[in-house]
Amino acid sequence: MKAGAEQKGSVQLVPAISDAGGPNPRSYKFYWKSGEEDDLRTQMLALAGDEIRAYASALAKNRISAGSTPKKTPAQKSAAKPVEPVFENVSFRGFDIWGNNQPVMILSAEAHFPPAASTAPAVSYSVTLVANPDIYGKLHALYKGVTDKFHLDVTPRLQLIDAVDADGDGRGELLFSETTDAGSGYVIYRATADKLWKLFDSLGRT
Repeated sequence: MKAGAEQKGSVQLVPAISDAGGPNPRSYKFYWKSGEEDDLRTQMLALAGDEIRAYASALAKNRISAGSTPKKTPAQKSAAKPVEPVFENVSFRGFDIWGNNQPVMILSAEAHFPPAASTAPAVSYSVTLVANPDIYGKLHALYKGVTDKFHLDVTPRLQLIDAVDADGDGRGELLFSETTDAGSGYVIYRATADKLWKLFDSLGRT
């Protein structure tokens, strides 16, 4: 290649999990009942809104100097309707990774607050939630992660790739791409009844 010549296209990395003696590949797609997907997606977005508001509030409090005095607000202000974040690039998927016809749901999205509608810092947020519904259809959160470009060292940005059988036991694990302050990589989590357990992290994060 001549010096200074431009490279056309870009290199794309694709993760692969394989074992010559492992089980045949299978789909963990969850098949929804009528109306079930929309209802649970709405619940997941509501939970994402709660998490983003809590995260933005924590950011705002941390920016108050030690000597400053918070402004007093009327008692009725506490009952004001919370500001709803604006969601973009929403991804919502459900998987039957446990093989019991119970969905494990993953929602990821970008979000921001409407201009002048909140005292929260003007930041674009990334949120990833993993949850499953209980017998009454209410959410049980297994993972809640909110971050922004300034705090990727604390909480990475996760984007679901797929459900895969990473250890050959027939159950599915969740494969994500992750973005941290140290770079980009891949992480695999096993979903249990209570939380996500990390099985692999290509960036070596604990």
